[in-house]
Amino acid sequence: MLIKIIKLTRHSLFFIIAISTHVFSETASDARKIECLLDISVLPSQNFQNPITQYTSMKNDGYPMLLIGIKIHDAHAGEASKKLKSHQFYCSSLIGEQKDVYLSGSYRSQKIDIHIGDQLKLRNIHSSGKSYPYWTNFYWIEKRDE
Repeated sequence: MLIKIIKLTRHSLFFIIAISTHVFSETASDARKIECLLDISVLPSQNFQNPITQYTSMKNDGYPMLLIGIKIHDAHAGEASKKLKSHQFYCSSLIGEQKDVYLSGSYRSQKIDIHIGDQLKLRNIHSSGKSYPYWTNFYWIEKRDE
């Protein structure tokens, strides 16, 4: 009888550990993704004077991505990162940076409506890049200043 209780207890503990590990690992992996909202101006990229479409290995949906240079004027943590001090610090450390970025989405070379000097609000999701889709940074337009 004692052996049955021990086995039952052991199986119950194993089940509880397995379930809790799964639940907490999802939360932890989401916590590693940093969401930043960026106020930027569009600059020439390092290799091109104007925004340009390029096919990349980052996505394979048959559409090119848009490569632009950006200068980050303001940055703060997005909704998913507001409560984590390390995420707030990461986002604020981006202020003043200039870099080249690929905008997520599909862009056609004949229809580029982003120009040097445009003011945009971008959402940036930063991650380790160690899990699918293996990009360290996603950028997409939240808003255009008119």
